Amino acid sequence: MSAAGILPSMVAALACGAVGGLYLAAGIAKLRDPDHFLGTMAAYRLLPDGLLAPAAWMLAGLETMLGVMMLAGVAVRWAGVAAALLFGVFAAAMAINVLRGRVNLSCGCLPGLAGARLSWLSVVRTLALAPLALVPVMVRLPGSWLLRGQSLVAGACLLALALSLSNLLSSDGAGEERSA
Repeated sequence: MSAAGILPSMVAALACGAVGGLYLAAGIAKLRDPDHFLGTMAAYRLLPDGLLAPAAWMLAGLETMLGVMMLAGVAVRWAGVAAALLFGVFAAAMAINVLRGRVNLSCGCLPGLAGARLSWLSVVRTLALAPLALVPVMVRLPGSWLLRGQSLVAGACLLALALSLSNLLSSDGAGEERSA
Protein backbone atom coordinates (compact mmCIF):
# COMPACT_ATOMS: atom_id res chain seq x y z
CA MET A 1 0.00 0.00 0.00
CA SER A 2 1.26 3.47 -0.86
CA ALA A 3 1.99 6.18 1.68
CA ALA A 4 -1.02 8.17 0.43
CA GLY A 5 -3.22 5.11 0.94
CA ILE A 6 -2.13 4.53 4.53
CA LEU A 7 -2.20 8.21 5.55
CA PRO A 8 -5.96 8.42 6.34
CA SER A 9 -5.69 5.30 8.51
CA MET A 10 -2.76 6.76 10.40
CA VAL A 11 -4.63 10.04 10.92
CA ALA A 12 -7.55 8.00 12.30
CA ALA A 13 -5.17 6.25 14.70
CA LEU A 14 -3.64 9.59 15.74
CA ALA A 15 -7.13 10.93 16.49
CA CYS A 16 -7.96 7.73 18.34
CA GLY A 17 -4.80 8.04 20.44
CA ALA A 18 -5.42 11.70 21.27
CA VAL A 19 -9.08 11.25 22.23
CA GLY A 20 -8.35 7.97 24.01
CA GLY A 21 -5.51 9.56 25.98
CA LEU A 22 -7.73 12.50 26.92
CA TYR A 23 -10.56 10.30 28.17
CA LEU A 24 -8.26 7.88 29.99
CA ALA A 25 -6.43 10.70 31.80
CA ALA A 26 -9.71 12.44 32.67
CA GLY A 27 -11.39 9.26 33.87
CA ILE A 28 -8.47 8.15 36.03
CA ALA A 29 -8.17 11.63 37.57
CA LYS A 30 -11.86 11.52 38.51
CA LEU A 31 -11.58 8.02 39.94
CA ARG A 32 -8.51 8.97 41.99
CA ASP A 33 -10.22 12.01 43.56
CA PRO A 34 -13.95 11.32 43.47
CA ASP A 35 -14.78 13.93 46.12
CA HIS A 36 -13.22 16.71 44.06
CA PHE A 37 -15.07 15.58 40.94
CA LEU A 38 -18.32 15.27 42.88
CA GLY A 39 -17.86 18.87 44.05
CA THR A 40 -17.24 20.00 40.48
CA MET A 41 -20.39 18.24 39.29
CA ALA A 42 -22.43 19.72 42.15
CA ALA A 43 -21.18 23.21 41.28
CA TYR A 44 -22.69 22.89 37.80
CA ARG A 45 -26.17 22.60 39.40
CA LEU A 46 -27.54 20.40 36.64
CA LEU A 47 -28.51 17.26 38.57
CA PRO A 48 -30.48 16.67 41.77
CA ASP A 49 -28.26 15.89 44.77
CA GLY A 50 -29.40 12.26 44.86
CA LEU A 51 -28.10 11.64 41.35
CA LEU A 52 -24.72 13.34 41.72
CA ALA A 53 -22.73 10.43 43.18
CA PRO A 54 -24.06 7.75 40.80
CA ALA A 55 -23.62 10.09 37.83
CA ALA A 56 -20.07 10.97 38.89
CA TRP A 57 -19.04 7.31 39.19
CA MET A 58 -20.75 6.42 35.92
CA LEU A 59 -19.10 9.31 34.09
CA ALA A 60 -15.62 8.56 35.46
CA GLY A 61 -16.02 4.88 34.57
CA LEU A 62 -17.32 5.68 31.09
CA GLU A 63 -14.45 8.06 30.37
CA THR A 64 -11.92 5.48 31.55
CA MET A 65 -13.54 2.72 29.51
CA LEU A 66 -13.69 4.86 26.35
CA GLY A 67 -10.05 5.84 26.80
CA VAL A 68 -8.94 2.23 27.15
CA MET A 69 -11.02 1.13 24.17
CA MET A 70 -9.68 3.86 21.91
CA LEU A 71 -6.06 3.41 22.99
CA ALA A 72 -6.31 -0.37 22.61
CA GLY A 73 -8.00 -0.01 19.23
CA VAL A 74 -10.95 -2.11 20.41
CA ALA A 75 -14.45 -1.28 19.09
CA VAL A 76 -13.18 2.16 18.10
CA ARG A 77 -16.24 2.95 16.02
CA TRP A 78 -18.57 2.50 18.98
CA ALA A 79 -16.12 4.27 21.28
CA GLY A 80 -15.70 7.16 18.81
CA VAL A 81 -19.45 7.75 18.58
CA ALA A 82 -19.83 7.55 22.37
CA ALA A 83 -16.86 9.91 22.86
CA ALA A 84 -18.30 12.45 20.40
CA LEU A 85 -21.70 12.33 22.12
CA LEU A 86 -20.03 12.78 25.50
CA PHE A 87 -18.15 15.84 24.22
CA GLY A 88 -21.56 17.21 23.19
CA VAL A 89 -22.96 16.60 26.69
CA PHE A 90 -19.94 18.30 28.28
CA ALA A 91 -20.26 21.30 25.94
CA ALA A 92 -23.98 21.60 26.71
CA ALA A 93 -23.31 21.53 30.48
CA MET A 94 -20.68 24.24 30.06
CA ALA A 95 -22.90 26.36 27.81
CA ILE A 96 -25.81 26.20 30.26
CA ASN A 97 -23.59 27.55 33.03
CA VAL A 98 -22.01 30.23 30.81
CA LEU A 99 -25.54 31.37 29.90
CA ARG A 100 -26.39 31.47 33.61
CA GLY A 101 -23.35 33.70 34.15
CA ARG A 102 -21.65 31.02 36.24
CA VAL A 103 -18.21 31.20 34.62
CA ASN A 104 -16.08 30.84 37.76
CA LEU A 105 -16.49 27.07 37.67
CA SER A 106 -13.75 24.61 36.81
CA CYS A 107 -14.29 22.95 33.47
CA GLY A 108 -13.68 19.62 35.23
CA CYS A 109 -11.63 18.45 32.26
CA LEU A 110 -8.26 17.21 33.46
CA PRO A 111 -6.16 17.59 36.60
CA GLY A 112 -3.67 19.83 34.78
CA LEU A 113 -6.49 22.13 33.74
CA ALA A 114 -8.04 22.56 37.19
CA GLY A 115 -7.63 26.32 36.89
CA ALA A 116 -9.47 26.47 33.56
CA ARG A 117 -12.72 28.38 33.91
CA LEU A 118 -15.86 28.22 31.82
CA SER A 119 -16.15 30.45 28.79
CA TRP A 120 -17.54 30.29 25.30
CA LEU A 121 -14.04 29.33 24.20
CA SER A 122 -14.13 26.25 26.44
CA VAL A 123 -17.53 25.33 24.97
CA VAL A 124 -16.21 25.68 21.41
CA ARG A 125 -13.01 23.78 22.26
CA THR A 126 -15.03 20.91 23.69
CA LEU A 127 -17.35 20.85 20.67
CA ALA A 128 -14.31 20.85 18.36
CA LEU A 129 -13.17 17.58 19.92
CA ALA A 130 -16.33 15.76 18.76
CA PRO A 131 -15.33 15.60 15.06
CA LEU A 132 -11.87 14.41 16.12
CA ALA A 133 -13.52 11.53 18.00
CA LEU A 134 -15.48 10.64 14.86
CA VAL A 135 -12.43 10.31 12.57
CA PRO A 136 -11.85 6.65 13.59
CA VAL A 137 -15.56 6.04 13.00
CA MET A 138 -15.25 7.13 9.36
CA VAL A 139 -11.76 5.79 8.57
CA ARG A 140 -10.41 2.39 9.57
CA LEU A 141 -7.29 2.17 11.69
CA PRO A 142 -4.16 0.79 9.99
CA GLY A 143 -4.21 -2.97 9.46
CA SER A 144 -0.63 -3.30 10.64
CA TRP A 145 -0.50 -3.57 14.42
CA LEU A 146 2.87 -1.83 14.42
CA LEU A 147 1.59 1.20 12.49
CA ARG A 148 -1.58 1.23 14.57
CA GLY A 149 0.35 1.16 17.83
CA GLN A 150 2.80 3.83 16.73
CA SER A 151 -0.01 6.10 15.57
CA LEU A 152 -2.02 5.62 18.77
CA VAL A 153 1.01 6.46 20.91
CA ALA A 154 1.83 9.45 18.70
CA GLY A 155 -1.74 10.71 19.14
CA ALA A 156 -1.44 10.46 22.92
CA CYS A 157 1.88 12.33 22.71
CA LEU A 158 0.26 15.07 20.61
CA LEU A 159 -2.42 15.40 23.29
CA ALA A 160 0.25 15.76 25.99
CA LEU A 161 2.02 18.44 23.94
CA ALA A 162 -1.24 20.33 23.35
CA LEU A 163 -2.07 20.26 27.08
CA SER A 164 1.43 21.42 27.97
CA LEU A 165 1.18 24.29 25.51
CA SER A 166 -2.23 25.22 26.88
CA ASN A 167 -0.84 25.32 30.43
CA LEU A 168 2.14 27.41 29.34
CA LEU A 169 -0.05 29.92 27.51
CA SER A 170 -2.44 30.29 30.44
CA SER A 171 0.23 30.66 33.12
CA ASP A 172 0.03 34.52 33.05
CA GLY A 173 3.74 34.77 33.77
CA ALA A 174 3.01 34.00 37.43
CA GLY A 175 6.51 32.60 37.87
CA GLU A 176 8.01 35.93 36.79
CA GLU A 177 5.99 37.85 39.39
CA ARG A 178 7.18 35.62 42.23
CA SER A 179 10.84 35.96 41.33
CA ALA A 180 10.73 39.77 41.18
